[in-house]
Amino acid sequence: MPSKMRYKLASPKKSDAQSLAVLSGEQLEHRRAEVNTAIKTACDYLNSDGVDPRNYVEQLAWMFFLKAFDEAEAVRADVAVFEDKMVENRLPVEFRWATWSKLTDRPDEMLKFVNDKLWPRLLSMGTDPVAQRFQRIFSTVRNYCRRGVIFAKVVDQVNRLHFSDRTDVMILSELYESLLKQVAADSPGYAGEFYSPRHIIRAMVRVVRPRIGDRIYDSCFGSAGFHAESADYILKTTPRMSGADLHKLQHATFYGVEFKPLSYLLGTMNMILHGIESANFELANTLELHTPNVPESRKYSVALSNPPYGGKLDRSLQTNFTIQSSATEILFLQHIMANLALGGRAGVIVPEGVLFRGGPDAKVRERLLKEFNVHTVLSLPAGCFLPYAGVKTNVLFFNREKDGKTTKDVWFYELTNDGFELKQTRKPIEGDQFPDFLAKWEERVCGENSWIVPLAEIEKRGWDLSAKNPNRVADADQRKPLELVESIKAKQERISALADELEEVLIANGA
Repeated sequence: MPSKMRYKLASPKKSDAQSLAVLSGEQLEHRRAEVNTAIKTACDYLNSDGVDPRNYVEQLAWMFFLKAFDEAEAVRADVAVFEDKMVENRLPVEFRWATWSKLTDRPDEMLKFVNDKLWPRLLSMGTDPVAQRFQRIFSTVRNYCRRGVIFAKVVDQVNRLHFSDRTDVMILSELYESLLKQVAADSPGYAGEFYSPRHIIRAMVRVVRPRIGDRIYDSCFGSAGFHAESADYILKTTPRMSGADLHKLQHATFYGVEFKPLSYLLGTMNMILHGIESANFELANTLELHTPNVPESRKYSVALSNPPYGGKLDRSLQTNFTIQSSATEILFLQHIMANLALGGRAGVIVPEGVLFRGGPDAKVRERLLKEFNVHTVLSLPAGCFLPYAGVKTNVLFFNREKDGKTTKDVWFYELTNDGFELKQTRKPIEGDQFPDFLAKWEERVCGENSWIVPLAEIEKRGWDLSAKNPNRVADADQRKPLELVESIKAKQERISALADELEEVLIANGA
């Protein structure tokens, strides 16, 4: 890790720039440069105080959160005055960002106030939803600044940002996610757990097409990439929104559970940067909360997720699962199936092994195919999640149809080029196949990389849903070396899982 912050933050795509057309091109780029400089300068100050680069995001996230909350409170107060209504401060004035952040000329006093008075106050605000959110966040994050003078300089940089300004928020969302990605790349064992490639998320959102009125759920939301992209998609595809629509978008659209406290903070902050201040996020272990009998009124019309895989769940905690397995990826899939509402659409990323392994995995696939309409399997190339993991993955798209229709056949698309090198560096390359996939999936067009398999054939091969392209040589030796390695690893993982299950049985029987 370099001693100096050298993160290169992303430039906007044309569609993002067009949405900022309220400013001239020159004004927009000038403001973008100012915001970019503020974030980079803040990171440089943190570096000078000995803060590890992987903690930059956490430090900035809680500061962004407090400033964004303070600005939202100011707007709420202005609206109340306009409507001649009373408004209660949810945080006393002395603890508001606008109050204590003015003490930059007395840096040691400010740092002491934050550590000794502000933090305890944020942990004891009450029992309402806002107070609980503060408690969840500030009970698990920390202030990494050790010197008042450095803390004051970071506060000065954050004060250059304006969360009530739509232009700033859109620029910040780009730079924030770019910083998330860079930290994830530099610390794969740390941040790789919560970052999913945005181009994959974007394609999945375009297939499930979230809209106003949907309840959108992610069972392990991490940095809230699926929710943020869904919010952007809804705003772009809904030209005119009523006040009721906007209220629904803010308060009754986005739902999720996250087990890791830091990821919870990052996801919450990411949603604020995408204009959603009241996402319904819970800090908990999804698998421990699972129940197979969810009331229809509590289910979700859209489920988008990239569940963690490779983990193990103790047998004693699996009693609520219809099909028990030590592999967390198959438990998460069951959880998503149990929570999808009638008429719902789902897109879930799973490792390759889930699609062909026997035992519990095969039983879950059979249920999925017989109870839902599995319409599409998108095979992703091994390496598209580098530098975090080289495992080969697939995206399962399935619906719970209102007319009760279940799977008759499955459309497969083998994507071998996602627009980036399948190496640690992941540099952009020509030949991105995502546009071709998105152009073909709805009409289920067959071609060199796409084909349809009837349910009867899938059943004959043990409910195997792995993509076996009939248009190319089936010889395993023709596969790319990385694919072969991942196939071997998947089989080894299954052998290990079976060994664990056998060990549990033997122990239970006193053998």
